[in-house]
This record gives sequence, structure tokens and C-alpha cells, in this order.
Amino acid sequence: MSTLLDLPTEILALLPRHFNNIETFVNASSTCRRLRSVFANALPSTILSLAAASAPIFFSPHPYFLVTAIASQLRDWALGNEENTRRLREAFQGGIEGLYEFCLNDRDLNAGITMDRIRVMYEARFAIINPLSDKIDKMAGSQWYQSVPNFWDGGVSEPGTLYTEPDRAAFQILTYGELFGSSLCAFLEHPHNAEKRQPAFDVDTRLDYVKYIIPDWICRCYPGFGVLPTGPYTKGEKRKNLPADQISMRHILTCRRWRRMWIEAMEMVGPLFAPRDAERDEFEPLQEGQQDHPGVWKLKLFRDGLITMGMQGFMLVTVPKEKIPAKVLEKARRIRGWIEALEEPFPKHFIHERLWEQVSIAPDPSTDIYVCMAPYRLFRLGNVEGGDYGDDSEGDTEDEEEDGDDDDDEEEDDEEEDGDGDGDGDDNAGNTGNPRDAVDDDDNDNADNPVDDIERRVREMQGM
Repeated sequence: MSTLLDLPTEILALLPRHFNNIETFVNASSTCRRLRSVFANALPSTILSLAAASAPIFFSPHPYFLVTAIASQLRDWALGNEENTRRLREAFQGGIEGLYEFCLNDRDLNAGITMDRIRVMYEARFAIINPLSDKIDKMAGSQWYQSVPNFWDGGVSEPGTLYTEPDRAAFQILTYGELFGSSLCAFLEHPHNAEKRQPAFDVDTRLDYVKYIIPDWICRCYPGFGVLPTGPYTKGEKRKNLPADQISMRHILTCRRWRRMWIEAMEMVGPLFAPRDAERDEFEPLQEGQQDHPGVWKLKLFRDGLITMGMQGFMLVTVPKEKIPAKVLEKARRIRGWIEALEEPFPKHFIHERLWEQVSIAPDPSTDIYVCMAPYRLFRLGNVEGGDYGDDSEGDTEDEEEDGDDDDDEEEDDEEEDGDGDGDGDDNAGNTGNPRDAVDDDDNDNADNPVDDIERRVREMQGM
């Protein structure tokens, strides 16, 4: 009597395409040596489709896990190809769900995943991702609030009202590194010779990633910076219920706990470029006669270099020193060597001259985030009681030019009190001084909405 195993190998190799999910594939591969041997040659694209069918159960958080797993393929496919980069940016504009569907369905990309890659990701979940998520939770999540007595009364140095999903934040950081780490290395290796430099993503591609893959209700249009009403910013309930991911991410990437965590990793690689405590807090002013240590910018750049190593870089802060692979330390030392040879920071790209929003031409995670949050600062520069941001045709006022630090301080205070994005209404109800009250009322035609006014002026400037 004939059995399934009597079928030709060519026919057996077609079976995985008809399985319902990755669990069926694994179970079938485990039944006998023949099927295990045949299924070992299954196409990566087939395995990705099967994994996608099981994603909410086996690959959570969905869809971040699988997107991170194949982010390096997206990078290699798009780098150096103008058309592919344009299509990648379009995929970003669909949000994380749009990027996920692009990975699954685009035939030109032909993304896939192997069982070996899945095993590596599962090992990384317990060795790297879960510990990283736990550290983020202690910096900006529920553990941050619950573990510190007198949280609001001096229990922590940087109290703030945040709502952070630690797992989601961890994957957003990891995916940024997987996508843009090679671009930073390209700038570090050849900072002054663009002809020798390997292909690198430009500022607009990085900002599109932040806008749409790390969405935030405060991320809106302003002169020189556009946000399309697509993906997470589609008008309606989806846009009104956006999380405050950029606000949380900015806090994570600049807080003292994050910096202290990376100090030990940097010391493991080589001597620090500046003393441990040389880096000032974001809104901490210089005292009279005080100057920043000349190596502070290199210290931050070194930290960014390790962060953008992706999964490998985070081994330095989650895995015991004796278990860190030699190739990871070697790559980290190479990055440090490039930074040591630099004589000055990378040039800045100005988003808009009036607002002086600027970002490095090389990947800079915390500043990329801040540029996308600029409408928050725009609101503070305008009318706190809910007016517009001011007329772009007029020059800067003297107060805006001289009191920029005060505005930043007000921004931090407002972020702590009203910028929670948790929808609880405790601090925000009836508060017309909160920018969210202004920007969320999209369906009220009579609302005096400063962000819509900015969007309208941007469209006029662009001739739309």
C-alpha cells in the first residue's frame, strides 16, 4: 500500500506551501527523516508566510518581531537603489502594519526567513530582547513608577508622565539599528570622502521610519517637515487614539539610566571619551564659566554606534561579558576607532531655519526622534492657551531667539504634566493649554487648530 513517503521528492517539496502555519510545518518535519530532509530545503519566503500565519501566537509582539527579524533584508534591498529606497519609504508610511504587509507581499523584495534565523531570534528573545525590555520598563514603564518610593517627590531625578509599552519600544529601537546601523558605519569609515563611502540612507528615510513606525499624536506637519494623513495618521479614530511612542522613546534614549547602562558597555570596549558624569541632562543649563567636556559629543556618538549595531550591540548590555562573541567586541572596537579619529561632529541638516530644528546627516536616534516631536515645541513657542504657532512670514521674535532654553524647560514640564498620551483624562480634561486638545479635534470644523493651520501653510508653501 502506497504512503505519503512514496511520492517523489519534487512533490513532497511542494507540501509546505499548503500548510496552514509554522507549527504544522515543524510537526511534519519532525515525523521522519525523509520529510525533515525535504522540508529543510523549503524556500525562506514559504517559511515567512507560515510564520506570518502563526505570528500573533508565536512571534509576539506582532508584527514587530517578524519585521525586526527581516529588517536587514529590507536594508540590503533598498541601500544604494533610489527606486527601492522610495518604495521602502512608502512602506514606512503605512505604519508598522503597512511595512509588515510589504515584507510579506512584495515580489521584488522577496523577503524570507529560515528556520535557523527563527531559532536565533528565539534565543535572542531570552538572552537579549526580554532583558532589554525589562531595562526599558525600569526606565519609562510600570516598574519605573512602582519600584521607586516617593516617585514624584524626589524619588527619581527625571520624573515624567509617560505610557510606555516596553516590548514595543525594544523592537522599535532594534529595528532602527538593523536598518540604519550600516549607514552610520559608512559615515564613520569615510567621514569626508563621499565617493569612497558605502551607500547610506538619507535623513528623510530615517525620519520617515520615526514618523510612521514610532507614531505619536504630537507628530504633525510644520514648515519643512511633512506628515502624510496615511498609516497611523489616517484621520478618524485611529489618529485620535495614537500612542505617545516618540515622547516615551525620547525619554528612554536621553535619560540617565540609559546613559549609565551604556557606560559599562563602552568601558568594556575601550577608554571613555569623556568622564562618566560629563554628559549633561537634556535641559540642564551650563553654569557660569562652565564648559562641556570636549569629548562629550564623541561619547554620545559612540553610544549611538553601539545602539545601531542592532541585536549585536545590545548584547553588550544584556549578556554576561564572558558570553559576548569576540566578533561583536571586534566590531565595537572598530566603531570606537573610527570615532576616535574624528576631529568634529558630523554636519547638521536643518529642517527649517526659523525653528532651528536640525539633525545629523548620520544616524542619530535621539535627535531623529526630537525632530519629529518639534510640534510640541512649536506649540510652546506659540500661544499656550491654544492659539496658532505664529505667522511664518514674520521673522523670529527677540524672545524666541533669546529664550530658547526657557521654552525647552517649559516643554519638559508640560511633557511631565500633560504629555502622557494614556487617555486617562486626569491631567488633560478641559485643559486648553495642552497641545493634544488642539491637535486631536480633527472632526470639529470650528476648532481653532494650530496644527491644521501649520499643515495648511505647508501645503501652500509646497504649491499643493
